[in-house]
Amino acid sequence: MSRLNKRAFEILRAEVDQCAGTDRLSQTEKSIVMERLEKLRLQKGDPAQEEELRDTVVDVFPQFSEKALKAAAKANRPPSALSKMKWPAALLLSAAGLIYIVNLPYPMIRWPVARTVPLLLLPSYLSMDRNYRGAIASIEQGDQLVNKATSAADFELGAQKVKKAQSHLDALPVWFLGYYPQRYCTLRDVQLID
Repeated sequence: MSRLNKRAFEILRAEVDQCAGTDRLSQTEKSIVMERLEKLRLQKGDPAQEEELRDTVVDVFPQFSEKALKAAAKANRPPSALSKMKWPAALLLSAAGLIYIVNLPYPMIRWPVARTVPLLLLPSYLSMDRNYRGAIASIEQGDQLVNKATSAADFELGAQKVKKAQSHLDALPVWFLGYYPQRYCTLRDVQLID
């Protein structure tokens, strides 16, 4: 890694151009400072800090801008781990957002996705499957507790199981059977509960 990266070099060169005059002496001073900066660019090692950059230019150009020195020192820092993770994190968040949007219960979104890339709908299908199985299990347990009750506690536990089954049923999408009846539901799958 060079001690002075290209971006910091450009910042310093622009300020040197502003500080240097048009006479022969100023042009010589400018070439001295540019040689020093070029030497820093060619050296390998740790990035030059603000103090070292100041020492490189201030003895020739005492009026050199502190703002430019700070900007060059900031630009000369190696990229942090956080800045390296910025693009992968943005990509991951946008992919998660896309999956969230295509799993919304709107047929205009789901139909094209179901025809082209049905794998993206896997989270909503897993959720429906989990809630469907949970509702069936809770209803069966509640039915068994109520129909074969031995005490009042069995009725209370059965009522709790029915409430749990209701919460599972509430989580199931109502629109699903209306939009995909021929593919996902047959008459023998439908059971009427009294």
